Amino acid sequence: MNRFCILMYHMISEPLTTAEEKYACPPNLFEQHLRYIKSSNHTPVSLGQIEAHLLSGSDLPDNAVAITLDDGFEDNYTNAYPLLEKYEIPATIFLTSGLMGGTNQWMCERDFPERKMLNWQQVEEMNRGQIDFGAHTVSHPKLSELGAEACTKEILQSKQAIEEQLSQPCHHFAYPYGLFTEATARVVEHTGFKLACSTRSGFNNSDRDPYLLHRIEVYGTDPVWKLKQKMTFGMNDASRLFPLRYYSNRILKKGGLR
Repeated sequence: MNRFCILMYHMISEPLTTAEEKYACPPNLFEQHLRYIKSSNHTPVSLGQIEAHLLSGSDLPDNAVAITLDDGFEDNYTNAYPLLEKYEIPATIFLTSGLMGGTNQWMCERDFPERKMLNWQQVEEMNRGQIDFGAHTVSHPKLSELGAEACTKEILQSKQAIEEQLSQPCHHFAYPYGLFTEATARVVEHTGFKLACSTRSGFNNSDRDPYLLHRIEVYGTDPVWKLKQKMTFGMNDASRLFPLRYYSNRILKKGGLR
């Protein structure tokens, strides 16, 4: 049974504050990540290929990895897009549709620096390449705290806005903050999305609920060795000693069974 992983990024920029370091991956480091992925035993795939694998049973390469970027920051166009094109790696950007051409209001309210968001012209240009676009609601709310009507509106209207602008179906969704309920996931399904990404860490396989796909969060402070470890063990956290502890525990457990 093929397992695959989905990586989650946000900004591809130099961090402006300490608080941003987790979410802002410097472009030179992002390029190192892409170079590692291309040179490793992993095969970059699109979410469309994952969708076909989960829903239609089509083949997926061994060690498949998909890259996603949440929110829709302008630096996804200025910094990430040229590098993704350079290394011929597909990616999906999840758009906060109501903030297109604006700024990251939901973060500014929490004292993060103001950042520009993508505009539709930039999205249309990237969409002609290997970049796909999914929905990330209209205003980036905590869906688990909304009533049924407001939740449905945020999900449905984001889908409709993207489909109208790109003149093509929008099949993929990501939960803001990773927050959702069982009811939220069913709204996403009934709205017509085919897949939804959470922020739960770990690998995926064909048994995974397509509306609860796990992702590995890549921090802006992650050197290549941490990315490699995260992709090897399917986890968000990494440390120099973790592999030693992991394999030591496996040896001890095997010894206890004899």
